[in-house]
Amino acid sequence: KLLTGKRAQAKTPSERPGMRAQKRAFDTFARAASSLYTQALQGAAERSERVRDYEEMDQSPEISKALDIYSDDSTTYSEEGNVVEIVSDDERITQELEELYYDRLDIEFYLWSWVRNMCKYGDHFNLLDIVENEGVLGAISLPVLEIEREEGFDGDPNSLRFRWTQQGNTRFENYQISHMRILGDDKFLPYGRSVLDPARRIWKQLQMAEDAMLIYRMTRAPERRVFKIDVANIPPNQVETYMMNARDKLKRTPLITESTGQIDLRFNPMSIDEDFFLPVRGDRGSDIETLPGGTNQGDIEDVEYLQQKMFIALGVPKSYLQSEEDLSGKSTLAQEDIKFARTIQRVQKIVVSELAKVGLIHLFLRGFDKEKIYDFDLKLTNPSTVMEMMQLELLDRRFAVASQMAETNLVSDLYVQRKVLQLSDHEINDVNNRLFDEARRKFILMSLENEGAEAPADSEGGDNPFGNDDEEDETESFEDKFGPHPGKIPDPTGTKDLPGVPNLVTDKENFDDGFRKKKRKRRDPFARGITSAMKFDVEMSKILENLDLKKVKEKD
Repeated sequence: KLLTGKRAQAKTPSERPGMRAQKRAFDTFARAASSLYTQALQGAAERSERVRDYEEMDQSPEISKALDIYSDDSTTYSEEGNVVEIVSDDERITQELEELYYDRLDIEFYLWSWVRNMCKYGDHFNLLDIVENEGVLGAISLPVLEIEREEGFDGDPNSLRFRWTQQGNTRFENYQISHMRILGDDKFLPYGRSVLDPARRIWKQLQMAEDAMLIYRMTRAPERRVFKIDVANIPPNQVETYMMNARDKLKRTPLITESTGQIDLRFNPMSIDEDFFLPVRGDRGSDIETLPGGTNQGDIEDVEYLQQKMFIALGVPKSYLQSEEDLSGKSTLAQEDIKFARTIQRVQKIVVSELAKVGLIHLFLRGFDKEKIYDFDLKLTNPSTVMEMMQLELLDRRFAVASQMAETNLVSDLYVQRKVLQLSDHEINDVNNRLFDEARRKFILMSLENEGAEAPADSEGGDNPFGNDDEEDETESFEDKFGPHPGKIPDPTGTKDLPGVPNLVTDKENFDDGFRKKKRKRRDPFARGITSAMKFDVEMSKILENLDLKKVKEKD
């Protein structure tokens, strides 16, 4: 009795609770899957619409110029005349990458268009021509709308492949495609966002405003005439006919007939919309007045407002896109140049990352070691000279403050290097080591100069100023110089026994020692300076070792 009636039947369960839960879960999954599929379809359609808008926007001179500026500033030549600077300690890697970028990919010609397409569409795809053991032979640009990026297709979130929809859904692996994309908005993932996307809506409004302005000027610009025709006592029902006849007579245009050569008066329908015909009665009589055209044709503030918003959305300084130069705001232009230089740096990082990817693939296929293929860096030139000048000015101020603080002797040099110059500990050690090396080199040069000034002017021939005198002393003996003389040396002049003559050498060995000392005095000043410098280097090394040992003991 409790389960009877309409109300009870409505509350009676018709299936088991487990079945209901399973059905609810399935319905939830179906709705989610349907929503994802619908969003995917809408995303593809929206992407194609965006691309069509970008192509139409490129027809506008301001937007086309903005894209050219993006590409020009991102691919500026360096002082050495290179678009891409390759930095590597391995000479083989440097030569291999130079051949890849400048000979095979020809980036001096193609990189400009790659960057422009990336800024225009937000994405740019290159199909790499890869051959094993030969590397990357070239690259082919692919249509943006025909390439789809598939991420996580096999359950792995890091998996990636590409699909060419218009070529039989041909699939390419990650290493076969170079995908340049401008990230920054998750709504457009896995694709990039064009620099023109913020200006899409404003560009459409600007187009409508410009069209309305032109239509208004065409319809309101010409002057019109008002014909006031006196109808006198003509009955009202005949006034219209009378006015039409008068209009036809006044608005006829004389024309010479080609067949007869006679003058024919034809009706000019274009003048009907320009002039007005008004009937008048009374004492006013017939009259013709001129009706002026629109007086506010120079008011284009609305168009300028939308144009200014579009310049802001494009991210390019207004002074870059206009022919008029405002020299009164140089500081403002400098600030705009710095902001735009940061935008260019962000674009250049994207380009460098993809070029580095192509370089890694090429080096791997060429047989380089897997650990060494990462030993290179790529750099693009930033064209902003204002930014470099401001950095130099900042460094100049830092060094000026550091010099003043060092002169006061209130703080240590280490404090100045860390706080004012903002150097790291590694940079500080490197600077100190280089200063020590420079001081040692200066000391060596000063020693050489001093030794050269004190050196005797006369030097006997036969000496070897750049040789080793000790080795010569060992080979050149007394017998080689004066012949065999046992005991004492000869006295060819006969002055040995004269009174007052000093007896400096008495035997062969003493004579050899004196001869060696004399040769040492006649040594070349450069050789003496080198010897002194080497001794100084050894002594300084010992002093530094002792200081290091003291520091270690103090720490212990």
